[in-house]
Amino acid sequence: MGAESWAAFALALLVALAVPGPDLVLVVHAATRGVREGASTAVGIVAGLMLHALLAAAGATALLVSAPGALTIVQLIGAGVLLWMGTSMLRAAPSAEPDATEDIGHRTQGGYARGFVTNATNPKALLFFAAILPQFIGHGDGAEMRTVALCAAVVLGAGLWWTVTIALIRLFGFHRSPAADRLITLLGGITLLIIGAGLLASTTYGLISPGT
Repeated sequence: MGAESWAAFALALLVALAVPGPDLVLVVHAATRGVREGASTAVGIVAGLMLHALLAAAGATALLVSAPGALTIVQLIGAGVLLWMGTSMLRAAPSAEPDATEDIGHRTQGGYARGFVTNATNPKALLFFAAILPQFIGHGDGAEMRTVALCAAVVLGAGLWWTVTIALIRLFGFHRSPAADRLITLLGGITLLIIGAGLLASTTYGLISPGT
């Protein structure tokens, strides 16, 4: 890959990361509750991306997307995860401040699990590796190495993106305001519910509409 191809890929990755979605909601919410919880959530998200990257490097992503009904199953699972997390976040909204009796390590582990599950079941991440990545890999000699290099770039780029995101959230001091914490929790829960409901509705419509 030449410099122009790498620049185009970096732009595509930046757009994919910058588009608001479940990952951003989780990181923003976690970062307002503590640096460790925010970092743990981001690490979970990156771990989910690593899973997608490994599947793509092994050629499993292309097989999964081409298998009849496989993408639909992933979309339904992803919608269910988002609806569950959105509901859980809304239930926590009235008392969005971290519970003093709740162990920090437990919250950190919970943030990692939420980040990993959300990204691992995110159809957008799956489609990025299935549709966008191959456009830069091409064919011929060195395709395997280009796949590994691009997958590594995705993981490293995401790690840098979420590090900067957490730093900005802490810099602007959202964590110092209980009202901001509650508002972020409330809006985050609503956002996850909307995204999950939209994904569920579009997937269900695809199943029942004629000609699909």
